[in-house]
Amino acid sequence: MKKLIAIVSVLAAGFVGTAKADITMSAGSNLEMQSIGSATNLSIGGSLGFAFSQDLGNGVTVTMSGLSFGNDVAVVDNIATTSTSSVTTNASQTAFTDSDPLSGNAAALVNAQGDTPYNGGGIVTSTAATLATGTAVDADAFEQISFATANGTLTYGSDIEIAYADLGVGDVLSSDLTDTGLGTATSALSFAKKTGNGIQYATSFGGTALTIGYLMDNGGGADKFDTSATADNTMAIKTAIPVGPLSATVGYYSDNTASANNTTVGVSTSMAAGNGTLSVAYVSQDATTDVTQMSAKYATTFGGASVAIGYSSTDADGADVTSDVTATLSQSVGTGASVFAEFVSRSGATAGTDTSAVLLGSSFAF
Repeated sequence: MKKLIAIVSVLAAGFVGTAKADITMSAGSNLEMQSIGSATNLSIGGSLGFAFSQDLGNGVTVTMSGLSFGNDVAVVDNIATTSTSSVTTNASQTAFTDSDPLSGNAAALVNAQGDTPYNGGGIVTSTAATLATGTAVDADAFEQISFATANGTLTYGSDIEIAYADLGVGDVLSSDLTDTGLGTATSALSFAKKTGNGIQYATSFGGTALTIGYLMDNGGGADKFDTSATADNTMAIKTAIPVGPLSATVGYYSDNTASANNTTVGVSTSMAAGNGTLSVAYVSQDATTDVTQMSAKYATTFGGASVAIGYSSTDADGADVTSDVTATLSQSVGTGASVFAEFVSRSGATAGTDTSAVLLGSSFAF
């Protein structure tokens, strides 16, 4: 792996004519087993990514998001998918002769299966089949570019995410598999327009961190759009302020669409407690359906093991309160390798669905 990085770095330096170019590569894999209800689910996932940066020598460093591939239970076969379409075949027809439109001579027009696709110039009645029509790679590639100076970092991209007010701390799960199949929450926050084509600026001053984001088009991750056209937009702002022994973060989020607006405010804080860290948060969402969420988390270590427990309570107008309890335990077993266990329990889920799950897994970083 180190040899590969060295070779790639040398080649890149040759292309740009300087040795200032930095290329980083990351890869990892997970093996996981989930127990939920009467089912036991196994999963293998992994990721591979490249990032590129260049010091311009004038106080500005340019970073490109690079290329990344991932395979996880969040989507089906996230490396590549095969698209299909229904086509008409004549697998059950009998051969017959028809006039040849080119030569005028009678000819037996049969296909490889011995069936004829024509009957007096028309298509015969046939059975339908689904055939593969191509393969599309699903990956993130060069979607963002950042310009960093001593005063802050400006990022532009087609996949900027700015849900800064989503400050809930109650979910401590790291695996997408842990709560897969869990009953749908009757009350939940929604940030459906948090990602799109836009800009983000992050800076800090006097111990205070400030991030501002604006999406010119919050309809998706397209890499080209008409800036003169009317588009749905989202703006958000987040600031982190030290307050004595506390670290407080405040976030504001507002998305505008043709049908409705969503305004959300979130506040979170954390402090040292015992041998760990205690965090609490409150989020209020003013939308078509108003939602409030309170959450808390405690994280600590026992020996070489990391432990975290989280709780959240979400209340949407006209719906039952949904409460989630999550927990995770992780232990390193070598360089870049760890084993972990996770647990989730939900009350206020859709009736007749599973409300708890346990996961065991291992993680490897290469």
